[in-house]
Amino acid sequence: MRAERAQRSKNMNAIAKLTMADLERHFLGFDRLHNHLSSTVLDAGYPRYNVIKSGDESYRIELALPGWNKEDIEISLQNSKLTIKGKRKQEEAKGDFYIYKGLSGKCFERTFTVGEFIKIKKAFTGRGMLLIELEQELPESRRPVIIDIE
Repeated sequence: MRAERAQRSKNMNAIAKLTMADLERHFLGFDRLHNHLSSTVLDAGYPRYNVIKSGDESYRIELALPGWNKEDIEISLQNSKLTIKGKRKQEEAKGDFYIYKGLSGKCFERTFTVGEFIKIKKAFTGRGMLLIELEQELPESRRPVIIDIE
């Protein structure tokens, strides 16, 4: 029993020490999964965001982008991938010396996987936030049909 517990503990320690290199080595052909994990799960978390369900078929994504100009942000929706890019790093004013810089303003790319029939309804900025309103527009042919029973 004690030997069995020790072996189980040894196995758990080995699993805890896995790295991305180990996953690449053992799961060949899963490039898309690896890319997804690298860009979402292992992401450093910039910019911070919220995803909100605002109705039966409506959603809102809020990204914290203080100091960003809307001209420096690009939003695209293609093949169920909503991508938001910060294209240009914010420039520091000449002669300024930062004692502490907590607002990075670095270039970024954040991708969300959305449903097939999700459309961007509106995108706007306000109070340091980028807000993207999404809506599911299910075609008539895909909507459920209610059958009357005679």
